[in-house]
Amino acid sequence: MQDETESTQTVRPIVTIGLLDNDEFSLAFLERSIGELMPEARVIWKTTSGRDAVARCLDARTSPNVLLTDMSMDELSGLVVCKTIRTETARVMILAVTSFSLAVYAAKAAEAGAQGIVPKSVETPIIQAIRTVAAGGTWGEGFETAATAHARLGGRHTPRQLLLSDREAEAMNLCSRGLDTEQIAENMHLSQSSVKTYLQRAIRKLGVTTRGQAVALWTGASEGER
Repeated sequence: MQDETESTQTVRPIVTIGLLDNDEFSLAFLERSIGELMPEARVIWKTTSGRDAVARCLDARTSPNVLLTDMSMDELSGLVVCKTIRTETARVMILAVTSFSLAVYAAKAAEAGAQGIVPKSVETPIIQAIRTVAAGGTWGEGFETAATAHARLGGRHTPRQLLLSDREAEAMNLCSRGLDTEQIAENMHLSQSSVKTYLQRAIRKLGVTTRGQAVALWTGASEGER
């Protein structure tokens, strides 16, 4: 009987985790840290694509208990990923991770529906934060539970970044890195006229009028997507 009690006290419920980061090394670091320090958890998938992470989190067959998402992404910003998921569901807890100062993203991550934020390279706080948000709590000041954030954001429109086609998104991704039309064409193996068409469509779908405004939305630098 004593053994059963001890087992009940020490064995935690299984926590399923999804990982999103544009850096393969960071994904490997997170997966290894969770595997070594959190025996009750299981990483069920990892991806470098924000669109892929959103799709997996919104599919009941692949949604994790907790999503760890980097804030600084190439394709879609971590803020857009958070807001898109939280607008649709409270089922997935979201923990933001960043290599920048937490002050850079904390308030924005909270507004976007995340349950907390931690530094990317420090293992112990990451594990503690995962356990806290998986249990329904929050990590850091100003953050809301998933249910509260969903109640606040639910019913809002899908962020415009997700309206772009894959090719339009690819063109915007390259544009956000500072590449000009000729360089984007070389990377995409397209003519410059085709690139201009993709960018014009992307700018229109994003609801802005210039490349600079489109890049600001794409990288999450603009607060207009609310």
